[in-house]
Amino acid sequence: MPELFQILTLLVLFQLFFISFFLFFSKKKGSRLSNFLLAFFFLSLGSGLLDYYLLISGYFEVNTQYALFLNSLVILHAPLLLLYTQSLTTKNFRLKLIHLLHALPFLVALLLLFLFYYNQSPEMQKGVLEDVKRGKDLSTILISVFGFVYELSYLLAIRVRIRNYREAIVQQFSNLDKINLNWLNFLVNVFIISVLASTLGNILRHSQLVRLDQGAIILGLVGLLFFISSVLLKGLHQNEIFLGAQRGSPNNAPSSEENKSLLNKLNIHIRDNKPYLNAELTLNDLASQLEVSARQLSTLINAELGKSFFDLINTYRIEEAKRILRESKDSKLTVLEVMYEVGFNSKSSFNTAFKKYTGSTPTAYKARFS
Repeated sequence: MPELFQILTLLVLFQLFFISFFLFFSKKKGSRLSNFLLAFFFLSLGSGLLDYYLLISGYFEVNTQYALFLNSLVILHAPLLLLYTQSLTTKNFRLKLIHLLHALPFLVALLLLFLFYYNQSPEMQKGVLEDVKRGKDLSTILISVFGFVYELSYLLAIRVRIRNYREAIVQQFSNLDKINLNWLNFLVNVFIISVLASTLGNILRHSQLVRLDQGAIILGLVGLLFFISSVLLKGLHQNEIFLGAQRGSPNNAPSSEENKSLLNKLNIHIRDNKPYLNAELTLNDLASQLEVSARQLSTLINAELGKSFFDLINTYRIEEAKRILRESKDSKLTVLEVMYEVGFNSKSSFNTAFKKYTGSTPTAYKARFS
């Protein structure tokens, strides 16, 4: 086995198991259930890679009775990722008995392994492992196709879950930088690509149309190493706790007169008190200031103004930023200072919002009045 392949595999394994260990014992504020689910997710990835490493290294040639079990744990990583996503996007999420249905494919795989592998003689087991190693068994391509459909269905379900979550949080929060789950969406997108690549690779290897050698495997390991590092960097910038974003419609819709009165009250409050300058302003905060329910206020903003809470607040923030940039006599005033003053926490978010509402960057806008 090439030394580079061995080094890369061990490095990725160390990274996966270290992340899992960190999540299991992390005391950082957040949901312990979410941390545990994510830890088991990384463990399932690591177990599959460890099984492959032991297969390629020749360990299973002597210890055939231990082969394939670790690899079967990979079946759990898509369900674990879905449960992890649900724990982040569902208020007071708890595991229930019905969630055990996600483990059914894994239990079926164990049963098949027992019947057609562990129940066989060592010689038969060696033959099975050799076929798996070379990818020449027709069952390999069938398993790959089934695995593709199985994982893709979970990953698409996760994408829908994240999309619905994003639609909900714009109704309640004015700053999404730490709760938008961009890193999780990135993880899912990369996994979709990896599932496609893995399935295609197994099909090509079986058909022998393309020769997949150690070079391709090493390239895959480098990609996995980069992927894990990227996920970690993105994940560290996201909050671990669910902030209670929920959508819903009021049981009793207010009358048009009540809406007109509340809308007038909202406009006066925003004009006089400028609550949008608070970077952490939420729908609940603003509703409390107006002495109305959050649901009533959300319905008003959606129906009467045709906006989400997020868009409403950031519209006022950008208008305030424009005023400061236009009227300021301080030549040393920076865009970054204006950004913080009007309630933004992220330069990229500020630039994106500013360009969305004005068609110009803050720097270019400031230059017009310099």
